[in-house]
Amino acid sequence: MSPIGITVLLLASFLAFSYFTARKLAIVAALAPEVRWDRPWSRLRSVLGNGLLQQRMVRREWKPGVMHAVIFLGFMSLLVRKVQLIVIGFDELYAFTGPLGDFLTLWKDLVEAAVLLAVAYALYRRLVLKPQRLEPNREGLLVLSLISIIMVTDLAFDAFRFAQYSGTVSAIAHERAHAPLGGWLSSLVDHWPVGTLGTAAAFAYWTQMITVCVFLVLLPLGEHFHIVTALPALFFRRGTPANEVPAVDLSPLLDDAADASELKVGARTAADLVWKDALDAFTCTECGRCKDACPTFVTGKPLSMKWVNDDLKRHLLEQRQTLVEGGAEALARLPPLVGDVIGEDTLWSCTTCGYCEAACPIELELLPKFFRLRQHRVMMDGEFPGELKNVFDAYEVQSNPWGLPADTRGDWARGLDVPLITSAEQMAQVEYLFYVGSAESFDVRGQRIARAFVEILREAGVSFGILGAREPTTGECVRRVGNEMLFQQLAATLVETFNGLGVKRIVTCDPHAYNSLRNEYPAFGGKWDVVHHTQLVATLLDQGRIAVKPTFERVMLHDPCYLGRHNGEYDAPRRILERVTRDAPLEFPLNREKAMCCGAGGGRMWMEEHIGRRINVTRVEQALPQRPGVIATACPYCAVMVGDGLKAKEAHETTGSQDVAELVAVALIRKPVEGLVPTRAHDKVEASTTRARAGCPRPRASTAPT
Repeated sequence: MSPIGITVLLLASFLAFSYFTARKLAIVAALAPEVRWDRPWSRLRSVLGNGLLQQRMVRREWKPGVMHAVIFLGFMSLLVRKVQLIVIGFDELYAFTGPLGDFLTLWKDLVEAAVLLAVAYALYRRLVLKPQRLEPNREGLLVLSLISIIMVTDLAFDAFRFAQYSGTVSAIAHERAHAPLGGWLSSLVDHWPVGTLGTAAAFAYWTQMITVCVFLVLLPLGEHFHIVTALPALFFRRGTPANEVPAVDLSPLLDDAADASELKVGARTAADLVWKDALDAFTCTECGRCKDACPTFVTGKPLSMKWVNDDLKRHLLEQRQTLVEGGAEALARLPPLVGDVIGEDTLWSCTTCGYCEAACPIELELLPKFFRLRQHRVMMDGEFPGELKNVFDAYEVQSNPWGLPADTRGDWARGLDVPLITSAEQMAQVEYLFYVGSAESFDVRGQRIARAFVEILREAGVSFGILGAREPTTGECVRRVGNEMLFQQLAATLVETFNGLGVKRIVTCDPHAYNSLRNEYPAFGGKWDVVHHTQLVATLLDQGRIAVKPTFERVMLHDPCYLGRHNGEYDAPRRILERVTRDAPLEFPLNREKAMCCGAGGGRMWMEEHIGRRINVTRVEQALPQRPGVIATACPYCAVMVGDGLKAKEAHETTGSQDVAELVAVALIRKPVEGLVPTRAHDKVEASTTRARAGCPRPRASTAPT
């Protein structure tokens, strides 16, 4: 070996790696600051579990997960071997000795065998299985080839070196005895002439070292830069679901002395992004896992987190000089992200379901970027899908997206004798404020859910009340489509109303309201104990305050995104269904963390789908092969979307769409009331259930009554 040769090779490769890495990281450092140092121990646990051990990836898909984990851990483990090879470049006879050396020699051979098997499986997936999410990728094939060359040449180097020196150098003979693969291969070439063995060993050594150095230089130039940045990206991850929209400081608009031009709303150009956005773009592994249950990708719309990161990465590199070196005037001339980099259809296709973030093995983030981009488009540019104009007007005038008179908000409860809360004294006398929300106040389908839930509360003896016409809207929808100003106006009204009445505990059937009241309103002064109706019903069943009989068969649960992924509640609806079904509840192929959105979130309830297939129809198609009798939901918007999808597939006569509360109301074992003649409430609800299977029109802002 040549000390001069290895020195020049290492210096050249490390300098090139450092140069290209610094160019990318300079872009990250140039963007807006954001504190990501909180919860250090939690962050370190994620680095260990999801970074080094690849737990998140293995849990979701064990075969490709194990494959990737083996390659990654092999890469990390063999760093010690590369140090040994560098030393051999200066001292040709250097060998590992002692117990630790024996272990490292054995471990190295086992790891290289495992990595070669993993690479073979990776090539088989890319070239033969070709899963939809894996797009043709020359760099991926190149990197797998380089890894194979490194493994094979390392084993070959051992074989030739052992055969050449094990008879004369005791340390190398000792190392050969503890290298199962290298030792076996060396036995195949023991008879070669010493000169030939020396030449072959030198060829294998330099081929490997040059390949390693080429690989090192390529890392910062392509997608495999994630090998360098993945662990830092995991450490600086958000660590929670994206269930809060980034707030906008609107005080310059409210302060007469302030300069309104200083108001910064959302993100317009790359200069408005935070440093973690750039780190995520450069770290994306392009594995495509974000696509598997993404409702937009699955239905043929131009959005996936991978594609967004690809486009953003290219744009950041193109604008590198301006971002790193440009002054205020140069930064102001940067092209807008929406339109030039991220298409309008891409931005507005997102249902904010959060699947992409939950599926990403290194917890990259998309939704905060999209929320900020939408904020700027709506509040500064005044550009948004036309259907949202009617939605904004309806919220401003009547505080609901249907645009129906606000004073009819409590009409759904006529004849139910539901307590109407009008004072703090009345509120103090009930266990819960039942926050009904717009969907169950104004949509016929949602009203049936609210009435069923009232039956359950009455049967359980839970004291509750509603606000009726005085109930404010959460404004969750307008916030997620970017109208932060309107949201904060609505939020101020809601907080003032609730706190003025002394509200402490809230129950709601709407996961979107549940998420907003629970996770977003504390920042605006609203700190209440909020539960979802499935959580309360499951507790009432566990406590024996209500009883049900097994009534239904072949029930399949659709997981609402804002109950499941955004708030981690998957079990409560299932615990209930286990009580009301005669057989085991069915599961969608895509369920729990992998559940696909119904298509209503992120304001998409009010926007038409002009591209690809309809999301709700696709979701129903995923259920029909199992012939469910009922598709159960736990969200009024999901109930509409699933019912609409069943009708589109002409399956509504054989498969119903029912909220969990409706199923419980049918299955209730009602306690006898002294002095009253039993009514056939079960028959009434069952009739309502049958009628509901006919579905109902999907509400649209463009056709909603005003």
